[in-house]
Amino acid sequence: MKTSLLHMKVRNSLENNLKAAEAAIRKAAKQKPALIALPEYFAVPGCMEDFTSAQSVSKETCKETLNFLEEISKQIPDIYLLGGTVLEEDSGKYYNTSTLWKNGSLLAKYKKINPIKAEIKAGVAKGAQPVVVNTEIGKIGLLVCADMFDADLVKQTANLGAEIISLPVAAMGTHPTVKGHPLTEKVALDNGLFVLKVGNVCSSMRGGRSAIIAPWGILGEVSDAPEDSILTADLDMQRLREYRKKISKS
Repeated sequence: MKTSLLHMKVRNSLENNLKAAEAAIRKAAKQKPALIALPEYFAVPGCMEDFTSAQSVSKETCKETLNFLEEISKQIPDIYLLGGTVLEEDSGKYYNTSTLWKNGSLLAKYKKINPIKAEIKAGVAKGAQPVVVNTEIGKIGLLVCADMFDADLVKQTANLGAEIISLPVAAMGTHPTVKGHPLTEKVALDNGLFVLKVGNVCSSMRGGRSAIIAPWGILGEVSDAPEDSILTADLDMQRLREYRKKISKS
């Protein structure tokens, strides 16, 4: 099953970010993948650590971004679209919200359970419920960036049957330099699932390296470089399910 991740450089305006996302989606769609994934806060101008008000970011970007995702999803028929994240208001609170689309229909939403300090300071609230969606291509668990450090949440998501973990991320200047993807590699290995780590990167930032990770290794990755690229790999679902049977017996 072909999957494409859209590694994206952050632009200086919502309009420019959406234009870049549209161009990348259309280019990726020509390869006829089953799924295309966008990064965390892909439409929000500037770097996450510069956010000062979740309310203002949401007001500026949420509605237009969701409208964009709905419309572009209609234009790439039969391809699942993981819509990165938006800052969405719900009952007076603002959540970093991941979405899944197909043919213009919103299939699922997930509110990030572990916002980082910069987000909390800006007014981002904590979500409460893990989400796993049963699709024609497999069961997709929706996590966002720092959620991967929450071992209990990762285990809950895996126990709900997730075969693929969607992990949109955003780069931070404070992120340590690491070799490979040790945390996500361990999650994939221990739980028998694919991790789709797709990054939004700013100039001189670290931690936004996009990668497609299987239990048996990294299928593809890109650097933290602040430039656009499309990372595509085949997910062997049959091999994954055979692997899951083996670890369930051990």
